This record gives sequence, structure tokens and C-alpha cells, in this order.
Amino acid sequence: MDISIIIVSYNVKEYIISCIDSIYKHSRSNYSFEIVIVDNKSKDGTANSISKNFPKIHLIKNEYNAGFSSAINQGVKVCQGEYIFILNPDTLFIEDSLKKLFEVARNQKILGAIGPAIVSDSGTLQQSFWRYPSVFNTILSIFHLDLFNRKKNYKDKKFDTISCVETISGAAIFISRKIFNKLNGFNENLFWMEDIDLCYRLNQMYYKTYYLPSTKVVHFSGKSAETNYKIAISNQLLSKIKFFKIHYSSYSATIILI
Repeated sequence: MDISIIIVSYNVKEYIISCIDSIYKHSRSNYSFEIVIVDNKSKDGTANSISKNFPKIHLIKNEYNAGFSSAINQGVKVCQGEYIFILNPDTLFIEDSLKKLFEVARNQKILGAIGPAIVSDSGTLQQSFWRYPSVFNTILSIFHLDLFNRKKNYKDKKFDTISCVETISGAAIFISRKIFNKLNGFNENLFWMEDIDLCYRLNQMYYKTYYLPSTKVVHFSGKSAETNYKIAISNQLLSKIKFFKIHYSSYSATIILI
């Protein structure tokens, strides 16, 4: 098996069915792939709908909401692909993105991870790659002043071809299963920032993270989080604090908390 697409679902039935349809519609190149879905005890009939419409998909039905990181790790444990494509359920393929990602991955010797361009349903390019967080740029983000985070958001550079970046969005991450397992997967203590943490640890192991603008994936953005907005916001802040404790210092984490 060449590629395993891992998707975590939580009360996003309409989106995930469309997502799966788009994957099968556009993925027709000379490679093999499977789809593994981990459902975190959705209450909207997501699991039943997937079983009915796509009986060949490997579906894991959790008896509780395990969270994104843990569920992705669950999916990776049962998948067969040489590469894994971690994908949000509120995304759509509009072209054969697997082909382009797979071809690049096989030709990059020190590839850690690679992410496609991510666009809104109207075609607007979304921010999907960043420099590592600092105390200053994180405080700006917390106070919704991300407009001033030009350096963090790479506004000082143009990316017309495949480019090395520090971190990419967890909405769409293409990575070798061997390397993902070498990192012990996502940090399950993080309920947010798991993508930034993964890229940070990849860099520490001297692997590179890339952004590939030549292929695009549509992202409707945050549909699972919308079902419990207050918990999502608190998890974001908690994960930022944990990230700084893990990779920087308790002092920097305290500044974020204050």
C-alpha cells in the first residue's frame, strides 16, 4: 500500500461524506491508497452514514471522544501505507493531490512532512504554514492581532514553488509512516498545536517540512470545533502553554498564561 489517508470525524457527517466522495473522484493515478476513519463517538450519525455509503473503508468507532491526536495515532496503528496523509474531515479534493504529494515525497531525501496549499470554498488562499511560535507572536495571536505577525506568517516571502517552511497545518499533512512512528506520532497531551509540535520535533531530528503550492485542497475550517466552541478555545490556550513548557521553558509558558 502506498498511501493511507487518516481522517478523524466528530459530528461532521455532511462534510466527511463529501470529503470521501472527492477523494475517490480525483484520486485516479497509478498508486494504491486506503482511507482509515476514526470516529470520536459522533452523535449525528456520521459512523452509520460512512458504513452505509462506503462499506470498504476501515472505520474505527470510538466509544468516547478521544480527541484529534489520539485518534490519528489510532488510525496510524492499523493503516498499511508507506505514507500517511492526515486530513481534516471538512476538506475537499479538487484535483489529484495525492499524486503530486506522493511524487514529491519520494524525491525528497530528508523529507519530514509536506502540506498542500489550502484554500477556502471560494478559492481564497488560507494561511497553512508558519514559523515557529515565539512568546511575542503567540501573545499577538491570543489577542487576535495576527495581522501584525508578518514574520511568523511568512509575509516577508513568496512561495511559488515547493518551499521549505518551519511548520504546516494539521488540516493536511503528508508524511512517511515510518517517520511518524519514529516520532511516536502526535503528542496526545496536546489538544491543539499538535501539528506545530510534530513539525518542531521533525526539525530536531533534521528532517525538513515543505509547503507545496502546486496542489490545492479546499478546507471549510473548524467545523468539528464549532460543535463545542468554548472547549475548543480553552484547549487552544492550554495547548499553547504546554507547547512552551515542552520545547522552551516554564518561564515562557507562564508569560503566555499571564
